[in-house]
Amino acid sequence: MMKEFTPSLTYFAGSIAGNEAEAEEIVADVFIKIWQQRQQTTAPNDVRYYLFKAVKNTALNYLKRNGRRLTHHNEWQIQVSKVAPQNPQDLMISKERLHEINAAIRSLPPRCRQVFILVKEEGLTYEQVATLLDLSKATVNVQMTLALKKIWTALGTSLQYSYS
Repeated sequence: MMKEFTPSLTYFAGSIAGNEAEAEEIVADVFIKIWQQRQQTTAPNDVRYYLFKAVKNTALNYLKRNGRRLTHHNEWQIQVSKVAPQNPQDLMISKERLHEINAAIRSLPPRCRQVFILVKEEGLTYEQVATLLDLSKATVNVQMTLALKKIWTALGTSLQYSYS
């Protein structure tokens, strides 16, 4: 479980804390705490959402302990290709196109990018993302719409036809 979730959780922690070393420490703290409390805790219905919520809370506590405020960092990057293609459609995307998609995602404003990644990469629902980021569900919907429009615009129309 730890290997599967660590890259995504580290990205998310980094989007809150602002640097990779702190993000790794936050994620490690979450897994250690879960391990230490494994006897007293019941398994959550949605492990992925539970882990993201735990990382968020731990990151915010970390910032508070260190006298820092929440910030969003433009330089924090995500790699769409972090997992192997899951279906034949994904296999059709060339490395070149994948690079273009990554660039389009990186060009999104920080909050928009964070919402997009949590929904599209991590598979969280709009409601889960809204709760996780303290946003309304409507705001998540607006951010997703903006993200998709900006990505489609950045990629031009050729991607639309390659999925047909």
